[in-house]
Amino acid sequence: MPRLRTLITGVPLLLAAVTAVALWTVARVSVQKKNEMYIGSIGEPATLNPIQASDSASGSVTGVIFNGLLKYNADLEIVGDLASDWQLSQQSTFFFAGPGEALQAAANMESAMTDRAALHLERYRAEGNRLILELSLPGVRDSEKLAGLFGDARPIPVHTLAVVSPQPLGKALEEFAAADLAARVVRIWSNGNSGELVFLGNAETTKDRLRSFLGNPDGLIIEPVTAPPFLAEPQILFRLHDNVRWHDGASFTSRDVKFTYDAIMDDRVASPRKPDYELVLSLDTPDERTVRVVYRRPFSPALESWMMSMLPAHLLAGVAPDRWPLVFNRSPVGTGPFRFAEWKTNQFVRVERNDDYFLGRPHLDGIVFRTLPDPLTLRLAFETRQVDFWSADPWAVGSFKDDPRFTVFTSPSNSYNYIGWNLRRPMFQDLRVREAMAHAVNTGDMIRHVLYGYGTQSTGIFTPEMWFFNPRVRPLSYDPEKAKRLLDEAGWLPGPGGIRTKDGQRLAFTLITNNGNAIRSDIATLVQAGLKAVGIEVNVEMYEWAVLLKNFVNKGEFDAIVLGWALGQGFDQFQIWHSSQTEPERLNMVGYKSKQADRLLEAVREEFDRDEIIRMCGELQQLIYDDQPYLFLFVPEGTSVMWKDAFRVKRPGPGGTWIDEPVKMTKAGWSHYLEWFYRPEYAEATN
Repeated sequence: MPRLRTLITGVPLLLAAVTAVALWTVARVSVQKKNEMYIGSIGEPATLNPIQASDSASGSVTGVIFNGLLKYNADLEIVGDLASDWQLSQQSTFFFAGPGEALQAAANMESAMTDRAALHLERYRAEGNRLILELSLPGVRDSEKLAGLFGDARPIPVHTLAVVSPQPLGKALEEFAAADLAARVVRIWSNGNSGELVFLGNAETTKDRLRSFLGNPDGLIIEPVTAPPFLAEPQILFRLHDNVRWHDGASFTSRDVKFTYDAIMDDRVASPRKPDYELVLSLDTPDERTVRVVYRRPFSPALESWMMSMLPAHLLAGVAPDRWPLVFNRSPVGTGPFRFAEWKTNQFVRVERNDDYFLGRPHLDGIVFRTLPDPLTLRLAFETRQVDFWSADPWAVGSFKDDPRFTVFTSPSNSYNYIGWNLRRPMFQDLRVREAMAHAVNTGDMIRHVLYGYGTQSTGIFTPEMWFFNPRVRPLSYDPEKAKRLLDEAGWLPGPGGIRTKDGQRLAFTLITNNGNAIRSDIATLVQAGLKAVGIEVNVEMYEWAVLLKNFVNKGEFDAIVLGWALGQGFDQFQIWHSSQTEPERLNMVGYKSKQADRLLEAVREEFDRDEIIRMCGELQQLIYDDQPYLFLFVPEGTSVMWKDAFRVKRPGPGGTWIDEPVKMTKAGWSHYLEWFYRPEYAEATN
């Protein structure tokens, strides 16, 4: 192990030897200090269109240019952003054999109900053979309890079929509903090639008749959907601020919300956010300040999804998405505290203050997001005040904590590092092989030598700070002998040169990651050494970040990859793990498919009860950890460093007051009040 420590800890020393080169690089990007903030990143934004962006560099810039309808406050509570307020509700509809049965069910419910408020029942009415309940809280449980009070009046269960067609469905489902009266269709939804049919008829025969009606073409998929046996349709009613303008002066209205939603759902846009909105049944805009969103089923992450940045309809409506990169994605127009000013490729993106910001004029003249080539240059840029913040490498945290010139912000991160196994490759499809590789890698030593102890071993898809994290999931131990036994059982036996073989194939693969990231480079080196010790050959390759994304990650063209997830605050992991998200450009890039995981991912999205969410998330975390689609490595601590007193915060307080305070760590991070940062030497600009 001493040799290993020398290897790992020697990296900073080696990097220090090229300090002069890096300083020269820093000097080239030096600019005169203004009333601006300078933020450094080793990755350049891929796009400044927020509904198409999936990388953190893009997110940092678009986060100050655009707004969503909602946002988190400093305590991670959901509050209004472009929406001044919103209301949640749900309409649950039960179907009966006739009007008499519906009226009887209502009467039985009324007489048996003892605590209407506890069941969140606002009102109800019978319409023909339907009994419609209006509830103040979405979900399934209250409706099920109320249905239990119907007595002898038994509702007819509804069935739901999901349809994926090789061709756009158009009006095909409506035509089927009109032609096939035996199906007794009660609701239709379609979007492009996907659709959903809800009906009261026989589930199996209706499915067969629908398949026949659609011509049964190759690629047609019709599957039953796990859904409540009644219509449960949650609704969010947003009211928008009336004083918001786009950076070009146009008013922000409900039309922009409608346009953004339609764009996300447009397959030509290829938005990675589309899965967040696929349960939307309808979105209508009764007036310029009101947006009503109705869902096909309860969807508990719905509010968080409306933190998505809004796009300007007046600029993009009528422009084909394939032209957006030319007319918008590099020169966007938003509603945020800063407006786009300039983008010099591989150098910087500059944004400038929006004097017309609806929450008040920011204090800084602008923010410059610099692209720097490597972590050493980034650190030197910070130490020479070329950038104002630095996410400290673990080996440097101790020295900054002891230096009075700096303010250090440290907190457990919501991120984890992992090795992703491409499950489309046959060698990774055997669970015993994946478990063996987990046992062959000494994650504990990795944390000690790569993170200098500033981290904990990951036990799956959630991090310990999350309120729904499952602490009972135990990490796989470092056990090379067990790894060898598992490989033997899987038929991979020692061969020439000590590399295991099976059916004439060597157990060898390529592990890729991005260059310019010393931690990922160290991970790759340690994994390579650990796997070689049990007879697995690993070839390590590193690529520039944009190349890695474009040529490998987005296409799913890799064997194994070192990456990390920086997670949000929510529990919804549908996009990363659901079987429907394995196509190119999707986030389930390793191709993980599990029907049990799919059911949990879908169910937790429909659950609003906190205890049930914790239970389902715990089960999901255990299931995916046991499947080992990733080698889950570690959860690092996050540390950012700022020159002491370089900035202060002057933010709106209660009753029209202003709060002037030092930059502090909040639950939402140290940069939560970024639009209200100011440089003390420019304090007069805050008045």
